[in-house]
Amino acid sequence: MKRALLGTTAVIGGGLMATSALAESPIQLSVGGFFREAYQLVLDDDESGPENSLEPGDEHSDDGFFNDAEIHFMGRTVLDNGLEIGARVELEGEDDEDQIDEAWVYFAGGFGEFRVGADDEALSNSCILPPGGTANFSAFSPNQWGANAFDVINPAGNISPFGTVTNSACEGVDDKSDAQKIIYFSPIFHGFQLTASYTPNPDAETHVDGVGPHTGMPVRGNDDADFDASFYLTYFYAGHNWDITLGAGGSFEASVTDGRVFFFGPPPASSSGVDNEEQDFYQTAFVLNVDRFSIGGVFEYFNDLDTFEVDEPFSAFSDTRFSRDAWVAGGGGAYNYNAWTFGAQYSYRKDIFKVTETPFGFKKEQVQQRAVATVNYALGPGINLDGEFAYTWRDQDPENLSPTFNNDDYSAMEFGIGTAVTF
Repeated sequence: MKRALLGTTAVIGGGLMATSALAESPIQLSVGGFFREAYQLVLDDDESGPENSLEPGDEHSDDGFFNDAEIHFMGRTVLDNGLEIGARVELEGEDDEDQIDEAWVYFAGGFGEFRVGADDEALSNSCILPPGGTANFSAFSPNQWGANAFDVINPAGNISPFGTVTNSACEGVDDKSDAQKIIYFSPIFHGFQLTASYTPNPDAETHVDGVGPHTGMPVRGNDDADFDASFYLTYFYAGHNWDITLGAGGSFEASVTDGRVFFFGPPPASSSGVDNEEQDFYQTAFVLNVDRFSIGGVFEYFNDLDTFEVDEPFSAFSDTRFSRDAWVAGGGGAYNYNAWTFGAQYSYRKDIFKVTETPFGFKKEQVQQRAVATVNYALGPGINLDGEFAYTWRDQDPENLSPTFNNDDYSAMEFGIGTAVTF
């Protein structure tokens, strides 16, 4: 179950009185959360490249302090019939356009747990990643990523089709990861547990999106799915002095609307002739713990990550298919000795972009690799110090396909030190 607060919590008030006479006690309010702070230094490509195009690191800072913090409020009670009812609200610890991160109500018992509200979908909620990362640093989905892993504008005024890319391996299809949804966590049965979710409006999370007090249903825009669905199945087995966790799942879009905003070139006069493909992502991973050692691996495939077809006449792009797929693979390991944990991770991501059924059809690929060595020291309960050395390198092939899609290879060394406090 994933309903416990991070770390220990303290009761700060009697809270609201239970509305049901069956409640053994009033709803109790608890507070918890985390604060993560890191300093990072990045040494990367920051000079002008071929044809005077800029490197990703050009005009960017070499170092900086970065933080991530949340305060979690949770109310819960258990009725006489055994049903547990509660709610959780996560407040961002710094200024953000979305000041409330996640907020949901839950019902739990022998049947498992149902959550309704703003939370991650099933795959993102329950997915497994290899060991070797820390609260701040990782080769997959780190809290702090120092390398400038994005494309820059070239002399033609365009960018390549890959945009900002991190080697995330726990990603679902929701347009907004915390879109309003219902999530179900099954009881653990012989080591198996299923997580499933349904998101009726994948781009709607807050009142501004039309999912607060409202009149009428949220508007579906260009490239919006009718709904998303996701599932993730985990299996845990413990032997003598060892244990293993396995995981696999998928995330799916359904009935994506036609029409989109083109990421290159002039915008179409009408978007009615643009057919969008539904995304579907698949992930699997394992973690094996033996005494003080841990190892693991992960793979995620992003099918139709950004794929569409122009059917109606539109300049030279009519009857042309633009497709983008990607996949991430990698592994990691860790060794624990008293308060120290030493780790290492490696991730490999490949993006493939194709333009077909056109006189100037082409294919462009990008490979981004990241290797990270980490160390973590448990200073006290819920208090950790961590550090990293990371190297990120990227290759686009071909490099100089055309003036529209021109970008150089990129590499960056990254040093970091941080702290993570859980309360």
